This record gives sequence, structure tokens and C-alpha cells, in this order.
Amino acid sequence: MTVPRWVTLLFRAAGLFTLFAVIGGSLVAATESGFECGNWPGCDVDAILPGGVVNEWLYRNPWIEMGHRASAILSGPLALLSAVVVSRMRGVHPLAKVLPWVTVVGAFIAGFVGRGIVLGEVYPTWVGALDLGAALGALVAMTTATILLERTPAQWFASRAGLLAWGPVGTLFVMHLTSLWAAGPSSFTRVVSWPVWNIVHADATGSFAAQVARFPLVAVAVVLIVLAAREARALGLRAEGWTALGFAAACLLFGAIIGFTGTDALGVPLAMCAVGTFFTMTLIAARSSVLATATPSRGMTDTTPASEARGTARP
Repeated sequence: MTVPRWVTLLFRAAGLFTLFAVIGGSLVAATESGFECGNWPGCDVDAILPGGVVNEWLYRNPWIEMGHRASAILSGPLALLSAVVVSRMRGVHPLAKVLPWVTVVGAFIAGFVGRGIVLGEVYPTWVGALDLGAALGALVAMTTATILLERTPAQWFASRAGLLAWGPVGTLFVMHLTSLWAAGPSSFTRVVSWPVWNIVHADATGSFAAQVARFPLVAVAVVLIVLAAREARALGLRAEGWTALGFAAACLLFGAIIGFTGTDALGVPLAMCAVGTFFTMTLIAARSSVLATATPSRGMTDTTPASEARGTARP
């Protein structure tokens, strides 16, 4: 079947706003902007008017918090609309119908916990991990659903590149959740970031075991990222492969600088490249695992060269 272009654009918009929500949440934490608005979902008028107090652009800025809220609030309805629309379509891969609902659930959990935190609720660490896991899971689900829809009719294919790419996605997912137990007050470790030892001594009150566990996890992830990027280039995903390597290298560089100097000035770029690595690896994994079993419709993408095709199936 041919998927209407507007449906493809709807899925892409849902995926994009889910990505913005993850980026925004990480940016809010890295800049300590989460409590600059005194209520939810709106913000104190004095905080966001042009004459309001803004400490710095990347520190305790209420506009960062409001930008995050806007993207998070929009991601849920867009995913819900995508789920309803695709449920009435035939010939679409079953996962393309299920995964948007996963995004809806993830967006609801993340929104509910975020609202409680802003309004003064004190949650145990596992709830914070649930919040972060829901956001990352929603991003993986909507990204994969979009690619499945774009390549309709599609089938799941266990390619070597796909298996290698899903490895770091899972490893980084676990590593980021572990960070909630490793982090101390005001630590960048709580953000979606790669491990840095004892940032400004803030992690001294966190779990020592969790802090130690993050380092072998990121080592495994780096090895798998390199292998997956090499395999992805063989499938024609050269830009994605190089981008993933670039983000991973930047994370290692920023982490090393923070670890050796104790600076708190690189928390934002460390968090942003961590999100970039996770998203790019998700993109590689999904694109390496989904076969377009017929010629894609107008406006759809297929990054695999024809030389890689087997019969009529193309990854």
C-alpha cells in the first residue's frame, strides 16, 4: 500500500517533538532550570516576561523550562494522533501500530512525574529512573515506528548492523538509568550524560557501586558503536555512522575535560552529545533492521543501496 504523505509527516513530527522533549529535559537538568517556573503547566508571569529575571542563558533560565514543557506536552498528543490514524490503515507493519502507543504511555509517565517534581513532590530514586526510562523508551519507539511506516510494506530483518546498533542503544539506556543512583545533588551525572568521576565532588553522596558500574557500560557501548558504525556504512548509512562516532568522541572529550579540570562549564554540551549519540544509534538500529519489501512511496526514504538488495527486499 501507499502511505499518504501527511501520515508520514505526522509520524515524523511526533518523533521530532519526542526528541525535543528528551533534549529539553536534559538541558533543563544541566542548566538547573527545572524550578524557575513556580507552577505547572504554565509559568509565573514575572519569570517569562521580557522584564523577568533570567540569570544566564544556560543557567536557571525559565524559558528553557517552558521550551521543554511545550515539546513534551506536544509529543504525547502527536503520538496519540499517530496511533489512532495508523490503527485504521491496512498493510502497515504491526509494530508501526503498537509503538506509537508506547510513546503515548512514555510521554504520560514523564509528564506526570515532571509535573509532580515541579509542584514539590519528593519521589524516590526509582521514580526518577522510571521518568527517564519512559522518555528514552518513547524516543526509541516513535523513531522505530516512523521508519517502519516510511518503508511500508516493511518487515523486520535481523541484520548484523542492526544487532550491533541495538547493543549500544540498550547499553546506554541502562547506563543512563543507573546514573540516577550514581548522582549526588546538582550533579551532571543525573542528566543524560556519559560517566565522569566525582563531578565537582557532587557525586560523593551518590551510590559508589552505581558510579563504578557506569564506566564498563560506556566502554562496552563505545566498542559496539564503532562496530555498528562500520557495518552501517556498508548499508549506505554513512552519514549516520560518522555522526554517531562524532557524538561519541565528543562525549569522551567533554567527559575527560570535566573529569580532569572539575569545570562545570561543559555540562550542557556533554548532555547534548549524549542525547545525540543515543538518538543516532537508535536511528541506525531501526534503519538497519527494517526491510522495505517494495518500492517506497513518494517522500519516503530508503538509504540502502540497490547492490545490497536480495530479491525484492531492501534493508
